[in-house]
Amino acid sequence: MAQHKTTFGGVDILRFLAAVMVMFYHYGFWVWAFPDGVSARSTGGIPPHPEMAFVGSGWVGVQVFFVISGFVIAFSAENSTPLKFFEARVRRLAPAVWVCAPISAIVLLVVGLSWPTDAVVRLARTALFVPFEPWVDSVYWTLGIEIAFYAIVWILLRLGRFDLMEAVAVVIGLVSTLFWCLYFAFGWTDLAETRWLQLTLAHHGAFFAVGVLIWLMRFKAVTVPRLGFCALFLGGGVLQIVSSVDVHSIKVEATMPYAPPVIVFLAAVALMAWSLRLDLSWRGWRRIGLMTYPLYLLHDVVGAALLGALIRAGVPYLVSIPIVGAAMIAASWLVAAEAEPRIRLLLDHTLFRYRLKAA
Repeated sequence: MAQHKTTFGGVDILRFLAAVMVMFYHYGFWVWAFPDGVSARSTGGIPPHPEMAFVGSGWVGVQVFFVISGFVIAFSAENSTPLKFFEARVRRLAPAVWVCAPISAIVLLVVGLSWPTDAVVRLARTALFVPFEPWVDSVYWTLGIEIAFYAIVWILLRLGRFDLMEAVAVVIGLVSTLFWCLYFAFGWTDLAETRWLQLTLAHHGAFFAVGVLIWLMRFKAVTVPRLGFCALFLGGGVLQIVSSVDVHSIKVEATMPYAPPVIVFLAAVALMAWSLRLDLSWRGWRRIGLMTYPLYLLHDVVGAALLGALIRAGVPYLVSIPIVGAAMIAASWLVAAEAEPRIRLLLDHTLFRYRLKAA
């Protein structure tokens, strides 16, 4: 089937909702459940609020992001060149980071979680997309994983073998699923958060593979092998989510349920696949989707600091959360609508000017 669609309203909506899930997970649960985290320390300390524990599974929005990335990147890369693909990824990733990271660094200084030299180092590492800590905010851990997947796609384009995308995705998914099977079979708990395994996609490769297979089944053909591999990799993704529940349980020193994040994840993937059959072509959905990235980058340190300030000013916790959420959504809209386009224009006239002249 020809790829005649260039926007996916359902995917943009789901991506935004996944970011909102992560945001309210941090504000409603993580800021008091894990006092040692950067979110909690940015607030200045918030007493426990067990009534908000129902948002404790919102972190699974990140896994939804990875599935969406597998779909979107496969779709956008199919008719691209290595240079155009590279430029598109830089223009998508860099502007928001270069806007949001300095804001987070300043907030770290203001709340006393950093000092000038440390903030500069964190900012430089973040702006240069160094895949290992420290960064200005812990949420940047996902970017290195995304870039690892982009690198694989770029290599296929560079070799002129994008036709191998399906085979490569299956290999990535199989390796990731096998890793999690062995993880639980042999009790490899010390590997649950190993960074190099994250960067080789051993941890999250199953999610990207599911996204690629959804793209293939939407735009090529639904086949029994594709359905089978998709189901298998969804199982691998569920195992990764279960391992993350265990890690969260250790950090918060309380037993976390397995079912909610698994159900939310599987429902989100099902909704994504279903939405691809709908005509959601309103351009506003695209803007909402573009807001997702800056919202994800800004909400943690910046939003948590604002949350703490409101609470110290006497605003009730349950009232402060929606206020901060609305503020972060508004800020993300400003970044996506105003700041990012200007930086992209600057990139076009500097880093990418040679291509524009050639064109």
